Amino acid sequence: MRLARWFIAIVGGVLVTLWAVALAGSRTSVLHDKLVQTLSDKLNASVELDNFTVHTFPRLRISGDGLRIRLKGQTEPAPLIAIQHFEVGGGVVGLLHRQRHFQHVRLDGLRITIPPRTGKDREAGNQAAQAATGPVVIDRIDAHEAVLVLVPKVPGKDPRTFEIHDLGLESVGFNRSMSFTATLVNPVPRGDISAGGSFGPWRADEPGLTPLSGRYEFTNADLNTIHGIGGILSSAGDFAGELMQIDVRGTTHTPAFVVDTAAHPVPLDTTFHAVVDGTDGDTYLKRIDAKFLDTSLTASGAVTGEKGHKGRTITLQVHMPRGRLQDVLTLAVRTPKPVMVGTIALDTSLRIPPGESRVADRLQLDGKFALEQAQFTDQFVRDRIATLSSRARGQPREDLARVLSDMHGIFKVAAGQASFHPVVFDVPGATVSLSGSYGLRTEHLKFDGTLTMDATVSQAAGGVKGIFLKIVDPLFKRKGAGAVIPIHVKGTREKPQFGLDWKRALLRK
Repeated sequence: MRLARWFIAIVGGVLVTLWAVALAGSRTSVLHDKLVQTLSDKLNASVELDNFTVHTFPRLRISGDGLRIRLKGQTEPAPLIAIQHFEVGGGVVGLLHRQRHFQHVRLDGLRITIPPRTGKDREAGNQAAQAATGPVVIDRIDAHEAVLVLVPKVPGKDPRTFEIHDLGLESVGFNRSMSFTATLVNPVPRGDISAGGSFGPWRADEPGLTPLSGRYEFTNADLNTIHGIGGILSSAGDFAGELMQIDVRGTTHTPAFVVDTAAHPVPLDTTFHAVVDGTDGDTYLKRIDAKFLDTSLTASGAVTGEKGHKGRTITLQVHMPRGRLQDVLTLAVRTPKPVMVGTIALDTSLRIPPGESRVADRLQLDGKFALEQAQFTDQFVRDRIATLSSRARGQPREDLARVLSDMHGIFKVAAGQASFHPVVFDVPGATVSLSGSYGLRTEHLKFDGTLTMDATVSQAAGGVKGIFLKIVDPLFKRKGAGAVIPIHVKGTREKPQFGLDWKRALLRK
C-alpha cells in the first residue's frame, strides 16, 4: 500500500507538471503581455518585446528576443536598454518565494545607452529607480558582445562607446553592490582589457554617482594603431570612485616605443595617477612619471573631447629638469647616432588634436630648453666648432676635444614645423643667435641671425688676410664685442649652408 501511494503521488505530480507546461504554453501571449506591462509599471518605461517563450519542464526557462526599454520622459532617442536575445533560468520554487530568485540570466547583444545628466532624464531615472526596488535576486548574469554607450553632457561631442566581449555579474539585485568581471578590446590603442571588482548600487537617477572599484590589466596594446608612434604597451593598476570620477593609479611598460620621425625603439616606462569621467570618457592626468633610456620627465594634463570634433585632444605640461640630450635625440631624430651629447632641461606645453594624420604632423609644442656641456659627436663638426672658438678669440687653435657648447632657446612646433625665436648657441669666444624654422620631416633649415665674437674680423682671420680685412672691421664693430656678423643658415640637416648676410650687414650702416 505504501508503494502504491508513492506511485500514485509520483504519477500525479508528473501529470500536474505536464498540465502546467501545457497551460503555460497555451498562455504564452498572455504572459508576454503581462511581462511587458510589469516592466512598464516597475521601470516607469515604455517596453517593446518582439518574441517571448516560457518553458517550465524540466526547469523554468524564459527566453525572448528584441527587448527595448525606454524611460518615460527621457530625451535621449536611443533606448536605455536594448537586448537582442535573453534567457532566464531557475527553479519554479524560486518564483514562490517572497523574494523572487533566478539562478542565471544570459544576455546576447546587450546595448545600454546612458543619457547625459539633464533634468528630464534625471527625473525619468529617479522615477524608474523608485519603481524598480522590488525583491528580485539573480545569482549570475552573463552578457556577451555587450555595448555600453555614454552620451556626453556637452552637445556635439562624440559618445563614449565600450565594446565588452564578456561581462559577468554575481548576486545581482536592486540596491546592492555586485561583483563583476569583464573582458573587452580597447579600440585605440587596440589591445585587450580584463577587469574585475565591485559595481553598484546603480544610481538610476544619477548614473554618474554609481560607485565602482577594482583592478584592471591592459595587454597587447598595439601603439601602431595611433599613426606616428609604435610599440606594444602593457598596463596594470587599480581604480575606485564613482562612474563620473574614477581614480586610477597604475603603471605602463613599452619595451620598444617608437616615434616615426626617428624610428629608434627605446624602452618606455611610466607610473601615473589619473581621474576618469566614465560618463563621457574625459581623462584628467594628475601626474605622469616617465622614463626612457636614462632620462626621466614628469607631466600632467588631460585627454578630452571637444564640441564638433571627432576623437579626443591630448594636452600636457611636460617638465624635464635634467635629461640626457642623446636620449632625447635618439627618440626624436632619424640619425644613425645622436648628433650631440650633453645635458638638457626642457619645459613645454604639448597638444595633440584628434585626426587621422600622423602624430608628428598634429603635434603642437610651445616651450623652452637649455643645453649644458654639449658636444657634437661628429669629429669634423667638432673641428669646425673648435676652429670657430679659437678664431673668435683671436687665438691659435687649441685642443679640439675640449670645446664644449651651451645652447638655450624658445621654440614652437606645429604642422610638422619647428620654429625658434631665438635659439642661442655659445662656445668660448663666440655666440650664435638664430631665429628660423626646421622641418621635422623634410629636415630643411632656414635661419637668420648673428655671430658675435670677442675678436674683430681681422683678428679672427689672422695673418696676411687679417691685414687686408682691417678695412671692414668698422662695418661689424659693435659696442662690447669685437664683431657682430649677420649670418644665415640654409639647406638640410645633413648639408647645412652657412653664409654672411651682406644685405643686413650693409643696411645696419
